[in-house]
Amino acid sequence: MIMRPIFCGNLEFDARQSDVERLFRRYGRVDRVDMKSGFAFVYMEDERDAEDAIRKLDRIEFGRKGRRLRVEWTKQERGGKRPDSSRRSSANSRPSKTLFVINFDPINTRTRDLERHFEQYGRILNVRIRRNFAFIQYEVQEDATRALEATHMSKFMDRVISVEYAIRDDDDKRNGYSPDRRGRDASPDRNYGRGRSPSPYRRDRGSPDYGHGSVPNSRSERRDSPDYGRGESPANDRYHSRTPPRERSRS
Repeated sequence: MIMRPIFCGNLEFDARQSDVERLFRRYGRVDRVDMKSGFAFVYMEDERDAEDAIRKLDRIEFGRKGRRLRVEWTKQERGGKRPDSSRRSSANSRPSKTLFVINFDPINTRTRDLERHFEQYGRILNVRIRRNFAFIQYEVQEDATRALEATHMSKFMDRVISVEYAIRDDDDKRNGYSPDRRGRDASPDRNYGRGRSPSPYRRDRGSPDYGHGSVPNSRSERRDSPDYGRGESPANDRYHSRTPPRERSRS
């Protein structure tokens, strides 16, 4: 029997998988919880228990900030397909050499841990961890495809990870990424790219489901803001301001 996942939205971005599972266990046995960034898919063993959970949990306040949850059947699931496979076949159907990975433990996961999980499928050029998601770049696209098929929804360090194609390959030399730097980082926030370099994987348009609002595109923000028409920060404007009015009045 195909499990029907429940969509649980409006979670806090640091919500824990165990807390979500405990919430749904009040209404029946939970098979697994697939955590994303700001939402989750909950798989319950009995559909009647799931219906009960949806009725009781939709719109309740949850978490430290008391956010109102959005709990409903996953829309794609009406046709009997799993939401991850549906999303992968539509939004992420264009193959690339770089994979986008989410739902791993962002605190304890190191680049070497991800390498061990993915290197058996081909030569890896880059592993980059960005907060609660990561990018795995292979030397050839065929290896990336083989890795995606083998690792999507696989178990990794007590988590079930989600893997899909990244929108862009990490081939741009301007970003300064080098495979020689793999494995040096001591924490998930230290990655191969320099801190000032924008990520080449802006997923705002291609995959809004994952809610990467926590990684703002500072360049586009400056461009859209009428206050920064010269492309400079407010701090720099102080040093390039026009002559004060009192000096003009003395002339």
